[in-house]
This record gives sequence, C-alpha cells and structure tokens, in this order.
Amino acid sequence: MPNIFDGLRKISDNDIIEQIALLETMNVTNISKPIIQKAKKRTISIINFIGSKIGKNRVLEEPEVKEIWALVDEKKEELEKCTRNELNERLFNILSEKANDDLESATEDEVSIEVIEEAAKLYKVHKNLTPNHKADIIYSKYNEKLSGKAKEYINGQAFVDLQETTKDIEEIISSMDEEQKREFTQSVDVAKLTFLNVWKKLDRQHFIRLIWLCVKAYGGRFTVKEEELPSFVTSEEEVEAFKREEELKKSQEELSKLKKQIELCKDKINSIENSLEKEKRLLKSAIRSRDKAEEDIIDLGKIHIKLTSVKKSYEDELKEIKVKMENAPLEELDSLMEEFKVVKFEEIDVNNKISDINIKATYKKELIDDNVKAISIKEESIKNIGMEFQHLKEEAHNLVDAYNKMKSDVRNKEEEKKSEIFKKWSHFFNKFTFNFDNLGNVVSFTRSELLKIEQCLHELHFTNDPMALSMGVIESKGNKKKKEEYEYIDVSFLDGFKIEIQFRILENGEKTVHIDEITPEF
Repeated sequence: MPNIFDGLRKISDNDIIEQIALLETMNVTNISKPIIQKAKKRTISIINFIGSKIGKNRVLEEPEVKEIWALVDEKKEELEKCTRNELNERLFNILSEKANDDLESATEDEVSIEVIEEAAKLYKVHKNLTPNHKADIIYSKYNEKLSGKAKEYINGQAFVDLQETTKDIEEIISSMDEEQKREFTQSVDVAKLTFLNVWKKLDRQHFIRLIWLCVKAYGGRFTVKEEELPSFVTSEEEVEAFKREEELKKSQEELSKLKKQIELCKDKINSIENSLEKEKRLLKSAIRSRDKAEEDIIDLGKIHIKLTSVKKSYEDELKEIKVKMENAPLEELDSLMEEFKVVKFEEIDVNNKISDINIKATYKKELIDDNVKAISIKEESIKNIGMEFQHLKEEAHNLVDAYNKMKSDVRNKEEEKKSEIFKKWSHFFNKFTFNFDNLGNVVSFTRSELLKIEQCLHELHFTNDPMALSMGVIESKGNKKKKEEYEYIDVSFLDGFKIEIQFRILENGEKTVHIDEITPEF
C-alpha cells in the first residue's frame, strides 16, 4: 500500500521544507509565547505610561513580540541548507515523535498509519476503515474545506487553523490566576492544557494538511482503483459475469430451498412413522384385548355349565325335600325344613354366581364388539397412513434426487468461481500464500464484495510492513485439531459490509504473508 512517505517523496523540496517548518515550529510552546509576550508588553506599556506621568524617568524595556510566522520563516531558512535525504529523515523523525511516542524503531508504514489514525479522529472517520481508505476520506474532506480556494491556499488554511488554536490557548491563559500565569510564562507546561487537548488538535490539523498533500501528490487517492483489482471486469464482460453470478445465486437459493423441503419431508416422515407405530401399538392392544375377552368368555362358559349343573342338582334336591315334607310325620318336619333352607341358600348362591357370570360374559362380548370396531378403524388408519408414508418416501426420494443433481450443478459452478478467484489471486498477490481449504466461502461473496476484499488484500500485499496493519492476535476459527494464532484485521466499509482477515507474517522466502481465513462479520 502507499503510505504518506510515498506521497511526500513526490513533492518538491520547498513543499517539504514548508511542512517540516510548520510541524517543528507550530507547537503549543511557540504559539503561547507571542500571546504571553503581548500580555507582558501591554503591562509594561501601562507601567511606563504611569511612570512618565508621575515624573519617574526609569522606563522598562518592552519585550520583542516575535510572531509564529517569523519563527516559521527562520526555520525554513535553516532547513534550506539540508539535503533532500536529510529533509526526509527530519520529517520522518518529527512525524514519528508526534504520532506516537511509544513507537520504537518505527517503520514508515507504522508512522504513516499512526498519522492517518490521529487525523481521522479530528474528522471522526469510521475507525474500522483501512488506512488508505481513511486517507482518501481525509483528502476528500479537506478538499471540501478548501473548496473555491486555490490549492496553494493550504498554508493560508494553516494560518486559519492556527488562529483557532491560538484562541483556545488565549482562553486557557485568561482563565489562569497570577501565580499560574507566572509559572506558564517561565515554562509553558503542556500538562496544564491536557484537559482540552489543544496541542493534539494542532498536531491533527498538521497531519490533515500533510495527508492532503501526500494523497494529492500520489494522484488524488491511496486506495487502489477497482479496475486494477483481479476481480474487476470491463463493461463488455460485466453482463456475462453478472449472468454467471445470478445463475449461481439462483442455483444456491434453489439448493437451499430443496434442502429445506427435504428436511420438512423428513420431519413429516418421522411424524408419520411415529403415528404409524402408535396406531400399530393400539391395533395390537385391541387385538390382544379382543382375544383375551374371547378366551374369558370361553372360560366363563365352562364355569357357567358347571354352575348350571350344580344348580340343577340343588333344584332336584329341593324337589325331593318338598316331597318328603308332604308325607313326613310332624316330628321330622322341622329337620326337613332346616335341610330345605340350607339347600335353598346354596341354590341362591349358585344363581348369584351364574348371574355374575352372565354379566361378565355380556361385558366381555361388548368389549369384543368395541375391539372389533377399533381393530377395523386402526387397520383402515394404518392403511391410509401407510399410503401417505409411501407417498412421502417417494416425494423424499425425488427431492433427494433433485437435490443431488442441483448440488452437483452448484458445486461445479462454485468450483468454477473458486478456481477463477484463486487463480487470479495467486497470480496477482504473488507475495501471498493462501489456505484455499479455508477460503471456500469466497463463493458466497458478490463481485462487489470481492472487490472490497481485494482492496484490503491489495493494501496488505503492497505494504513493506504487513505487521503495521495487524489489529492484534486471534485464534484461528478453522476446524483444526490444533488451534493456531494469527494476526488479523477487521474492516468495515461505508455500505455496512464487514470482514475479518486472518493472516500470518512469513519470515523466509519471497512470500511475505500467509492468508488463512476471510470471514464476513455480522
């Protein structure tokens, strides 16, 4: 990727001298001094005026007020003696210092990214854009600020920005008490201004102008043009490419639809199988209940025969006793009456048992009738469910056949698209290695999304320091037995499309980066 130093190398010596002078001179200390000196001068003038009125001849010497632009001009004169290499080194050092004090042995890419990040904060640019994209937005916004003015007005704009910052500092100084002003006069304490971040604002204003110059010198943009990316197609090819993409999308949607239909069909089959099993269980239960009732009726019939025989014997015995009672003498009549009672009670008991048997037999017959009806209903239900089950099995079979054919078609189209993308990427991003096994999801991206992904890959590919783009370390999400850690970048585009790219910096050989995964973020 291009960085701000690539743009700076294209500007003239005078321009780079101008920027170094502004960066080195326009700081809080130098801006504050003229304000303080003016305040001192006003105070001394009043003292001298009062002294002259009361006859005192001693006059205090008024301090020389040296404006910031005089300091800038002095710095420019000093810098004109430097070679271009010295100027480049001096600019790198001041930017490195202002961008991030924590950077040790920083690379140009690291400093460039930090400068762009700081400038982006002033314009509230979306934080998850790539550095180049941020630089282009900063360039565009600053262009709007300069709209209607000559582009050479950039240094005039620096003066306007300085006036705004000076106003902030004046307000801070005016709010100090006399003791604080004295301390501030002796040594400008930047920490006193921390709560307003005045100097940060000033640095960020410098950075914005600098980025504008760099991008302008680089041709008006840092981001790669779409027509330079591997997935770009010309207007003549676009129709055919769009047609292929739509065909794949349609096939993928049809495949997804078939898969859902198969799942729905399977659910119905499972439900019908459960119903069929339930009906079969109920049928078996009804058959068992019917058979048991029939067996019980047979057993009851046998008991009924025995009880009827016993009843007949009791009836015969009672008849005999009655005959005896008719002819018996009086002294035997009581005995016969007692015997008659005993037999009669036995007969009644047998009659009750026969009655119970008849009731049970009647119940069993009703149970048989109910079970016969239930069996008939269950057999009809099982028949109908079986027909529906068979129909669904045939439907499922047809859906699976259609799914397999469509899956084969989709796989062929996806493989064709993957092969085309991987071939282009391997050729274009020749410093990369790719884990193509993990990158099969590229088929799910539209051509527009692929171009956005390739913009990110392009920025990573053409940087001298890929590590500068890393946002940290993440554990690979791939289905691996052994989890590995990778560098990653999260990128959000203005249309809402988000991706995460996992990569590893390679130590040896011509290849510099291994791309492991590219996943959409939701």
